[in-house]
Amino acid sequence: MKEQLEHVKATYNHHNAVKKYVSDIDKIGLWESERIIFEKYIAKNSSIIDIGCGAGRTTFGLYELGYTNIVGMDLSENLIDNAIAIAKERGILIDFEKGNALQLKWQNCSFDNAFFSFNGIMHIPLIRNRIKAMNEIKRILKPKGRFIFTTHEDRDSVAAFKEFWLDYKKTWDEGKQDKRLLEYGDSIFIKDDLEHYIHFATKEEIMQTITEAGLNLTETMLRSEICDENERINAYSVDCRFWVVEKN
Repeated sequence: MKEQLEHVKATYNHHNAVKKYVSDIDKIGLWESERIIFEKYIAKNSSIIDIGCGAGRTTFGLYELGYTNIVGMDLSENLIDNAIAIAKERGILIDFEKGNALQLKWQNCSFDNAFFSFNGIMHIPLIRNRIKAMNEIKRILKPKGRFIFTTHEDRDSVAAFKEFWLDYKKTWDEGKQDKRLLEYGDSIFIKDDLEHYIHFATKEEIMQTITEAGLNLTETMLRSEICDENERINAYSVDCRFWVVEKN
């Protein structure tokens, strides 16, 4: 697992990824669906940690909406260094820190809400570690605190990828999968000339993760069910699923 986590870190420390994520702050900005979900569930004066914030696309976007009590955190020191520099350049007071979702530095009950955008939690290898990350997030949330995250849609529900998953299953059944993949649903794909490691889950698997972390599901819906995003956002990423969960 350590090798896969280092792979993820190296990918997002690479200058190609850093350049893209810095560009996304203004080129992409906060999705309309992200704005709608946040304004539905999160009070403007609440404390928020934006986990896997990258160079700050969501952090800066939420700040501009009035969510000014916000901290950005990412595994990539290069992305965090750029986020800090951009905040300073723009005169914005946001605390950006390097950190690992598997071992968060903050004390119990430090934040009202947490956010893990753009399927970031699925870059954590192995379901037991995604459960561990959710437990860490639950730990630093106050009672009744909300955690909002996104994943790809259920891998078995997307018709366009049916043939891919049929071939994938055959490869795994024959033991011919890439040995860097640790569990069924893992994938390594090329984007921006970089190898990206991610896990594609089923809805049942995500529910297992939420339940075993002791969180309660409030709502889940596809991005496309929330609103019609503009062409720029739809070209940026395929449809994804929002999950809103709550700590007791």
